[in-house]
Amino acid sequence: MSFYKNITKADYQQRSRSYVFLVTLLVSVYVAYTFIPSYDANYTTVRVNNFIGKNNSAWIGHVTAIMASTFLWLIGFYLVNDSIRRDKETGVGQIIATTSISNFQYLLAKAMSNFCVLLTIILIIILMALGLFFFRGESGSFDFIQFFIPYLLATIPSIFLVSVIAIVFEVIFENKTNLLNVVFFILFGFVVANTNSGNNPVLIYIDPLGIKYLTNQMVAVVNSINPSNSYEVSAGYLFSDNYKKQYFDFLGSTWSFFYILSRIIWIGIGLGLLFITSKIFNRFDSKTIVLSRKKSSDLIFDEIKTEPREIRLSKLPKINPQFGIFPIIKTEFLMLIRKGPKWFWLVNFGGMIALFLLPMNEAYQTTLPFLWFLQINRWADLSTKEKFFGTSNYIYSSFKPLQRLLTSQIVAGFLLATFLALPILIRQLIDANFIATIAILLGSLFLVSFAVFSGMISGGRRLFEILFFALTYAIINGVTYVDYFGGFHQDFQYLISMLIVLFLLLTTSFLFRNHEIKNQ
Repeated sequence: MSFYKNITKADYQQRSRSYVFLVTLLVSVYVAYTFIPSYDANYTTVRVNNFIGKNNSAWIGHVTAIMASTFLWLIGFYLVNDSIRRDKETGVGQIIATTSISNFQYLLAKAMSNFCVLLTIILIIILMALGLFFFRGESGSFDFIQFFIPYLLATIPSIFLVSVIAIVFEVIFENKTNLLNVVFFILFGFVVANTNSGNNPVLIYIDPLGIKYLTNQMVAVVNSINPSNSYEVSAGYLFSDNYKKQYFDFLGSTWSFFYILSRIIWIGIGLGLLFITSKIFNRFDSKTIVLSRKKSSDLIFDEIKTEPREIRLSKLPKINPQFGIFPIIKTEFLMLIRKGPKWFWLVNFGGMIALFLLPMNEAYQTTLPFLWFLQINRWADLSTKEKFFGTSNYIYSSFKPLQRLLTSQIVAGFLLATFLALPILIRQLIDANFIATIAILLGSLFLVSFAVFSGMISGGRRLFEILFFALTYAIINGVTYVDYFGGFHQDFQYLISMLIVLFLLLTTSFLFRNHEIKNQ
């Protein structure tokens, strides 16, 4: 048992001291602040038709718990889904495999570590929600139960479940990160769609996020004020000035025994998934790898032994040094397109065909960002693979590494993003929509620049994966404020704004890499 606790503690401490975790905490503070908009804000987070609750303790507690559940499913998975892989890469996993700890205990320790990381973010959100009550809250007493119980029943089981799912996906998909990203994206979309669909009472108990019950309580209060047969509950960042806000007093929820039981069952489902997964976990078995390497070594040895060759320097081809940038661009581009399984390109080509055939708005605003998101494994380590493979010192000492290598990586990534968007570009050119064409090109460059910038400031791929997932999900759901490729804004002012953002990203990236090279 002590070994189990040590794994959980050590894993949590390692994560909580990372740069990405610090950035995530800072982002969480700002995001939590936006969960409760001021009365004159041009957006809402939770509303029932046009009804919004007054900022008392019950409303603030419920809304922040609802938004926290969704927010941490959105980014939490990508924050914690590298736990087992990190043990494998560092060799710690092979050491743990020799101990007496069972597979289930190991996976449970990893899941609990994930849970502690996300729970830390929840505590930050709760502190911010308390501050918002005193800063923006209505006058009146603080209702401790109605403020905290939504977190206890909805948010905490929700983050435990996503902590478990991260472990389960790591075991099932192993190194198939492209497939992992796609499956989780679809799973998350299905969970949110299920939460927002209809008023069927059964949905309350099959809601992993636990927020359907809370929104139904809000609907019941609004229905007592303004009886109607149709109520639409909207949760998320909803920007609009075209409706008249109506405020109501929400005093809290009545907690059903069956709802509480359903939340406990979801925790049990998570433990059950871990138990089933432990039966297929390979416990860092490297026997196959060792045999494969041994076999390869034997073949090489036999070849050298049976066919000795004399090396004659006079017959070796002359060295023809090439200091241009084009060979490096070609190499970087080939590495991008060859990364991942070959069959995945069938999916990519299917997406490109969809860009040709779907209606323009659907292809432009939904299919294109999703197709780019499918390449997240290609973009994520665009500027950090040298550190991961330990070749940075060798590469940084080459001829003009800043001007040649970093530029080549950006250009190669831009070419790939543009190639994937080619069907939309052709359609826009045929329609003589030149602003949209330029916007897509700028969006392609922004995507690559954002990947490079995120990788440099974090030293890895995790930060980009988290932010890119959130960015793509927001765009697909019509959040126009994060439009980076002109899907919702097609005007000259937008192009100027994107050029400024690109200039800042690229300038910062080049300065950061220059600093790295000089101080290696």
